[in-house]
Amino acid sequence: MRAKLLRWYGREKRNFPWRGETDPYRIWVSEVMLQQTQAAAVVDRYPRFLERFPTAASLADAPLEAVLSEWQGMGYYTRARNLHRAARIVAGLPGSKLPRGREALIQLPGFGPYMAGAVSSIAFGERAAAVDGNAVRVLSRLLNLGSPVGASPGKETLEKEAEALVPPSRPGDFNQAVMDLGAGVCLPRHPRCQACPLARDCAALAAGTAPLLPVKTKKKPPKKVTLFQLWAERRGAILMVRREDEGLFGGMWELPGLMIDGRPEGPDRRALGGAIRKLLGPGWRAGAKIARITRTLTHRKILFIVLRAEKSGGKIPQRLPEGTLWANENDLAALPVSAAQRAAIVAAREALSDRQGNLFA
Repeated sequence: MRAKLLRWYGREKRNFPWRGETDPYRIWVSEVMLQQTQAAAVVDRYPRFLERFPTAASLADAPLEAVLSEWQGMGYYTRARNLHRAARIVAGLPGSKLPRGREALIQLPGFGPYMAGAVSSIAFGERAAAVDGNAVRVLSRLLNLGSPVGASPGKETLEKEAEALVPPSRPGDFNQAVMDLGAGVCLPRHPRCQACPLARDCAALAAGTAPLLPVKTKKKPPKKVTLFQLWAERRGAILMVRREDEGLFGGMWELPGLMIDGRPEGPDRRALGGAIRKLLGPGWRAGAKIARITRTLTHRKILFIVLRAEKSGGKIPQRLPEGTLWANENDLAALPVSAAQRAAIVAAREALSDRQGNLFA
């Protein structure tokens, strides 16, 4: 099976900028990007990221905000934060180089079993399995595994089989071959079994169950939250605040606001008023609703409700607290802002434009 798959990989492997790369740092960056982003999107972003941060030391020296800004559009910003945290640890190691071996790598932020296996096998030639979604699909079909792959004993069976299959030579190529097989041949709904180099070895193909596998546990619905946000404007600029580094949208910039679990009828005016006074001073209050949009993330479904921040006649402080700024359109383009938040800003801007002309005209 190993020989057949590696021969197929030699003929059919996908051509990506990171394929054939020998620098462990560059391999690491590619694997982080590929975790939850389509390979076609990473093809464009990977060279640009490395041009700005060519080494682990340069990434470690950069402020988190610069890293998040470069990561915009790829989502799942925890990946970028962990990459930055790990780079700062690596920068303190001899030669500012990644440690060799899966067990050493898995101690770094952002390195789970898959990441440690992929980087150690591709960068260092270690015999280690790298079980991503594609590998799960391929292996569950080879075994005709009827157990759910997200829970024991199905998960343990797959991990054991994956470790046994990785060859002592060319483990990195083998792991990438399994990924490519899953991405291009062993497809989720309509597997191309006639083109598979392992068709004769596939128990699911023999049993006629390949399209039904892998068996997955039912996902929990995303948690519903409501984010009430304030649109405060001054001379063509809007007020933006920077979130804490940890947690949802950590380190990103957004409209000031208040997040509440569920779908309340309206904002807690007292709590919202406290947030306004903290960020803007006593001279503002929450006004009418401007825009309302919903965006679904992996674990949350967020309802954005943007309210107009109105001047209430009190004294407005001239200096803003740390982590807040008045952002014009050029500032907004440069700041690390999530795609969901940008959508809310666009919706509010369009609503205001309909009422009073272009905000930035």
